[in-house]
Amino acid sequence: MTLKDLFLLPNLITLSRLFVSIYLFNQYSIENIRIPLLVTLIAVIGISDSIDGIVARRLNQVSKLGIILDPVCDRIVFLLLLFWLEDIFPIWFFYGILIREILVMIGSLYVLTRTKTIKVSNIGKFGTVLIFFSICFFVINTGNEQLFFLLFGLFSLIFYYFVALEYFYKIFLKK
Repeated sequence: MTLKDLFLLPNLITLSRLFVSIYLFNQYSIENIRIPLLVTLIAVIGISDSIDGIVARRLNQVSKLGIILDPVCDRIVFLLLLFWLEDIFPIWFFYGILIREILVMIGSLYVLTRTKTIKVSNIGKFGTVLIFFSICFFVINTGNEQLFFLLFGLFSLIFYYFVALEYFYKIFLKK
């Protein structure tokens, strides 16, 4: 791992996702940001979560730093967004995401200490996309679509836990 790895395009994408989230968390409250801008920023943050890995593989810029940096930034970004927007989420969605992120952090630490690697699955990326859609839906909720948004959020959360169980299986049970 070298300092130049920090400046690889995939790692810059990952870090920009983190810095944008920290900036939002520190500079704005949910009440003083326009909904279209907020949804756009959340979407860009969500898209960048997938793009950094794609760019790393396509440009052959997969690095040891990126392998550690990406999941760490993902957890931090998700938790920042979760706490920043907590007032708009149903309590079950808030705690569902919070508990899953804590469990994933513990699992990630285990993987890092065992120097195991685990391949990111397309199902995992799809689960993350569903959660980002749910977050955007809760942001734009005007009341008319509330049942749909609640059901979509519940489905997304269940799927997100399914993905975590899939990773758990790959790490601990698959021989």
